[in-house]
Amino acid sequence: MLNKFLSIQIDSVGLGLLVIRVGLSGVLIWFGAQQLLSPQDWTGYIPEEILTLSHVGAQTWVLLNGSAEIALGTLLFLGVFVRAAALIMGLHLVMIAYSLGYTAVAVRDWGLAFALLGLALTGGGMLSAEQKTSRR
Repeated sequence: MLNKFLSIQIDSVGLGLLVIRVGLSGVLIWFGAQQLLSPQDWTGYIPEEILTLSHVGAQTWVLLNGSAEIALGTLLFLGVFVRAAALIMGLHLVMIAYSLGYTAVAVRDWGLAFALLGLALTGGGMLSAEQKTSRR
């Protein structure tokens, strides 16, 4: 009945990808919002090399990063440009995790990065723009 109402085919893989996509988008939007609300709490995570090479302040980097996380997280949530958004954020998190070394936070970020890279390979699943165009 739900299949007819939504006019989509529900399968476990598509549903699983939807859950992963929505979950990852929630993480990205939450972290992005925290960075915009309290950038001073996040400046310690900006590598010194980036600050030296760019001549841009740490709070500016945090605000740019937070804005990007919200924008790309929103694209993931909406199911638009899922592969591109997931690839960009996955590679970004790989760089962050690598820079953190062997810590609990880095291990979490490696897990999120690999989940995003997997989503970049598979696409958005159910209720994504990719799914709608592939059915035509």
